[in-house]
Amino acid sequence: MSGDIKTDYKEQTENAELKDSQNSAFLAASTIIIFSAIYWATQIESVKELLILAYG
Repeated sequence: MSGDIKTDYKEQTENAELKDSQNSAFLAASTIIIFSAIYWATQIESVKELLILAYG
């Protein structure tokens, strides 16, 4: 029985660590995607302004 308790605790610990890793990866990916979208939106706006200046 004591082996079952240790196994259950180990599985719970591994599951918690996996969930933490997945949450960290999701947060990192989301941050990169959001900042990329902001960067490209800014770049597109700059190009629009330059085209307006160039062609009136």
